Amino acid sequence: MQPYLLYFHSIIRYFILLFAVVVVVQSLVGMMGKKKFVKSNKQGALVLLIFCDLQILLGLFLYFLKGWASVLVSGAAMASPYNRFWSVEHGFGMMVAIVLVHIGYSATKKNMDDDRKFKRLFWCSFVALVIFVATIPWSGKQVVGRPNIPVLSS
Repeated sequence: MQPYLLYFHSIIRYFILLFAVVVVVQSLVGMMGKKKFVKSNKQGALVLLIFCDLQILLGLFLYFLKGWASVLVSGAAMASPYNRFWSVEHGFGMMVAIVLVHIGYSATKKNMDDDRKFKRLFWCSFVALVIFVATIPWSGKQVVGRPNIPVLSS
């Protein structure tokens, strides 16, 4: 079961990155062009939010199935860069980014002027995107890198 969870977890990251870029660009264009906040702006943020929530569920399953929680509790999390990344940095960074996505999306539902909605959505999504890119285990990352194109292995 773990290989399938990891495979889908690795695939969903690209949907998150895609929709994060879409939301950042849409909100930047809306903010700079003094545009009206329309339904499609909210829908893009909602799709990003849904993928993030699905991703965090898969990530939490993997975190506990792979034993990273026990590494953290045992105190061995800081013993090596590998343990530190998987038991602390990756999960914490992603949780912070997903909280920012939630904050950005909540602005789309509030009764505030369009410029403020675009600004809040832009900054929350932009910072979340930066955190996503920084904490994904890209193949070139020392010690923790994984293939950029996931392969299903059993």
